[in-house]
Amino acid sequence: MRQNTCEHLCSEHCGPAARKLELNPCSPYPELLLSDAIPSDLQAQEIKKTIRGVDEDIAALNAEIKRLQRSMDALIAQRTDLERFAHDHRGVVSVVRSLPRDILVEIFGRCLRNYGPFTQPEASSLKPLLLVSRRWHSTALTSPSLWRYIDGNKPETQGLLKYVSMQLERSADAPLSITFRTSTDGAAQALPLLLDASPRWEEARLSLTPTDVRHLFASTHAFPALKRLTMTILRDGMTGSHSSESTLGPAFESIPALEELSLWTDFGFVSSAQRVDLPRFPWSQLRRCELGRVHIEDLPWILPLLSADTTIYPMDMAPRFTFDVKSPIGALEVGRCTPVFVTGLLNSLTTPSLKKLRISATGSFEISYEDLTSIIILFLRRSACALTSLNLDVNIPGRDLDLVSILELLEVCGLLHLAISERALSAELVDALTTHGLVPHLQSLDMDPLSCTLTEATVVAMLESRHPVLHTLRIKQGKVDPFLSQATINELRGKGMEVLEYGFS
Repeated sequence: MRQNTCEHLCSEHCGPAARKLELNPCSPYPELLLSDAIPSDLQAQEIKKTIRGVDEDIAALNAEIKRLQRSMDALIAQRTDLERFAHDHRGVVSVVRSLPRDILVEIFGRCLRNYGPFTQPEASSLKPLLLVSRRWHSTALTSPSLWRYIDGNKPETQGLLKYVSMQLERSADAPLSITFRTSTDGAAQALPLLLDASPRWEEARLSLTPTDVRHLFASTHAFPALKRLTMTILRDGMTGSHSSESTLGPAFESIPALEELSLWTDFGFVSSAQRVDLPRFPWSQLRRCELGRVHIEDLPWILPLLSADTTIYPMDMAPRFTFDVKSPIGALEVGRCTPVFVTGLLNSLTTPSLKKLRISATGSFEISYEDLTSIIILFLRRSACALTSLNLDVNIPGRDLDLVSILELLEVCGLLHLAISERALSAELVDALTTHGLVPHLQSLDMDPLSCTLTEATVVAMLESRHPVLHTLRIKQGKVDPFLSQATINELRGKGMEVLEYGFS
């Protein structure tokens, strides 16, 4: 529709007044503006008349502005209505609206569970999804997989019992991920509901007293789908010494799907007087076993039962080794342990199927670095294992771990992955890797050079001499002063090496 536009002010053509506005009024006596002269009576009258005319023009302009502002407000309101209309109709034909329900549920799930296997999404994380639209609200409420995470440590405001009931109802037949602590308010009332759903337990993180453990797993409830279990055994006021009542029973042996176990005990149970026997899990079927603060006397009967595919991760156990045991484990990761524990464990253990060894020890070693090097060498020689991955990160004040001797004396030709911490990285090691053909089949290298005295050129020369067999470098970089420059990284990547950076502290 064509509109007639006015080329002049509307007050002249469209308004009630026909007078032309003086938008550029002329001063009747401009010379008076530039002097201190006093105007005559006649001059004063003419100036006042001119001012009155300008004031009238200003009033007319103000009136016109208000009228136009009202028009603008009306146009803005109309535009808002049209925008809302277009937005509503775009939603009808949007790609998101046309997504199939299963894809929408998968997106919801990824928004909620970008976590580790035992980390639970917050219960409130679903609330924004419920408020987007009726379809999203209905989809979220009727998607059991979105309600499978039950965190009994953070009950909703309606109380633990009501919260657990709601999650169980909405999760329908979906596998459950349970986090539960029996000391939580309302736990005694909520636990029976969870146990009634025990066939659906897929992963669980439990904090229990020995009494809780006996009652929980000695019951008639079965856990046929339980794959991952983290269990912390807490003190429950026991003061007596080791007794038959503290034995946590054979009921755990009937968890047929269990693959990953993380077991922790209270610090008070580490001493012999208060030690609690570990439950008899189906150890041979585990693929990963993490033992934290369990008593060292439990290891001799546990380690031989583990399968060759198991990674065992012992931490913070009492440093008293009185056994000599052979274990078929395939990976040993010792972390957050004292140096005494590390040396005692290596001196007591034989692992002929070991493929991966990682030792991360904290504190100061009470033995010399030569002794530790010898202990590691003797352990691997005694095991006669075909090691493929080695990561040694130990703290020896003032000295470096002699990693060159370990690699040379063991002749670990099959080593495919080597991680070198700042404590073990030395010029001798880099030179041996460059010129001596050490570990010829090495494919990936993880190194932390931030505190060493090596130069970038030395490390690059070593990497280039090992390429293309060595094709992956994972390197810790400083944020302000990185060890490898971006130009060097780009050059290495251009030659086909994969360079992964981390750290940036």
